[in-house]
Amino acid sequence: MDKRKGLLLVLLGAIAFSLGGVFIKFIPWNPIAINGGRCIFSSMVIAAYLYFSGHKVKINKTVLLGALCVGSMMLCYVASIKLTSAANAIVLEYTAPIFVIILEAFIFHREIRKIDIIICQLVFLGIGIVMIDGLGKGHVAGDLIALASGVFYALTIMLNEFENGDSLSSVLLGHILMAIIGIPFIFEETDFSASTLLLVAALGIFQAGAGYTLLSVGLKYADPISASLIASIEPVLNPVLVSLFYHEHMGINTIIGGLIVIVSIVVYNVITLKKEKK
Repeated sequence: MDKRKGLLLVLLGAIAFSLGGVFIKFIPWNPIAINGGRCIFSSMVIAAYLYFSGHKVKINKTVLLGALCVGSMMLCYVASIKLTSAANAIVLEYTAPIFVIILEAFIFHREIRKIDIIICQLVFLGIGIVMIDGLGKGHVAGDLIALASGVFYALTIMLNEFENGDSLSSVLLGHILMAIIGIPFIFEETDFSASTLLLVAALGIFQAGAGYTLLSVGLKYADPISASLIASIEPVLNPVLVSLFYHEHMGINTIIGGLIVIVSIVVYNVITLKKEKK
């Protein structure tokens, strides 16, 4: 597979992930049931990918801790989409690279560079501006949960850095764990219409299952800088789709703060990857 096909897979994966907001908004279930339902389907897709790719699932303390991080990230994301605007939820979750910088400094004692400090300051400025909209609309709880999702996302990104870590195994086990936890909550729901069940299935198969699989394969072949730029379409497309189909419009503070966060992280990724190439 060449780099162009790898980038295409990254693009398709980012588009698949961006469907999450609009699907979740339309499903009339509580967040734990939604997350559990989608993980029933996504775990099967991811398990099939691991089987056909020959990747053996590892089970150890590090992998299980990673599974908890993956599951917590997904649950916080679904809950935040329900409790705040899709724009706020995805922008605040997208702050994960900044939490990676902070966590690596504390856990692995990595040196914090000047560019790290500058980007962190810009991103936290963007977070503050985005959360102004949450304060005005009573969505503070949703915004804080979205930030928690960003922290768990950062830990998920770091999984392979820990001794005996295996991110793909943690992703699969995290999805299975969330499916098991969510099943009792699914049976408490009352709306099992065809449209609701189709949305849950689509959320699991395409948004989560196909999204993780496409990105995993695409990143193996794509140029990291180009892949980073293309993947940034997700936090932009997600709220746009929600605005178009669910008619949830973005506030001016969310737009300004979101642009600060997204542009800062994209620029940071490009600069960091270029330095790594040198």
